[in-house]
Amino acid sequence: MELSVVVPAYNASESIGSTLNAVLDVKGVELEVIVVDDGSTDELSVVIEPFIRDDRVSLIRQRNSGGPASPRNRGVAVSSGEYILFLDADDLVISEEIEAVLLALSRNPEAVMICSNFHVADQDLGIRIERNIDRYETFQALLTEPAAPNTWQLSSEDALATLLQTNFVGTSSVIARRSALEAAGPFDESLRNLDDRDMWIRLAQLGPILYRDKPFYLYRDTPGSVSKQRELQQFRERVVVAEKVLRSSKSSRIRSLAKAWRARSLLKIGYILFHNEARPYEALGAFARSFVSKPSGAALRGVLKSLLPPRVYKLVKARASQRGR
Repeated sequence: MELSVVVPAYNASESIGSTLNAVLDVKGVELEVIVVDDGSTDELSVVIEPFIRDDRVSLIRQRNSGGPASPRNRGVAVSSGEYILFLDADDLVISEEIEAVLLALSRNPEAVMICSNFHVADQDLGIRIERNIDRYETFQALLTEPAAPNTWQLSSEDALATLLQTNFVGTSSVIARRSALEAAGPFDESLRNLDDRDMWIRLAQLGPILYRDKPFYLYRDTPGSVSKQRELQQFRERVVVAEKVLRSSKSSRIRSLAKAWRARSLLKIGYILFHNEARPYEALGAFARSFVSKPSGAALRGVLKSLLPPRVYKLVKARASQRGR
């Protein structure tokens, strides 16, 4: 088997049919599609039923795990392909791109994975943002080493450094080598929002990655999706991933970037706890940790305002507002 497509699915009955139709339309590629139902409570199994009559498609059911890491790990464990595509259940691949992407990866055996540009679409698949990664100017400046048509190679350190500043990887565009995934280890199931970025960081530590600038899929920006929820948890998980990098990397450049990412994430946690959650003592801890990780005026101001009694802070804020008029 050449390509295994792992599709974690939770209550995706409205979108998964078009997702599967698109990937099964691929030509010239031997593939298997593994849908892992993560405890859905909708009509997912009914929608999937016609697809599993196709020998290429299989369905695994499990209790809800609370995030995509567990179904991704389950899918990888039962897959047989040399290459593995991670496809979210509401995204649509551009099927004619799959063969070209696999060819680029096979011709660059040192690369651990490949990712591609993508379009952002609404629920009805109307394109809202074309070629989304074109907007990442800092990342685009790194694309100087051609590896195949429309494809560039990023060194391990450049890829890792960029991922610590911005996530240029669209999950549904990732095709990774099985050997690299085995070396990196499974998706971290303790992470509910950042398990994918954590994995790309761990893969980047193992070797160079490829980027293809031709759009590979349509990202369906669905209201209420996991990426739109639990903001505080997302920033806490960024801290966890940054600290993983600090434990594993000896590069001064990477360690400095990881500390900066941790500091920014802790600063955001402090803002949320102080302004949105009214939890000043917990905010104080986040601001203090941010300042220790990478000293900044914003973190210091956060520490000071968290130490003020609520009445005093409101008075100071009111006077500052009056002066600003």
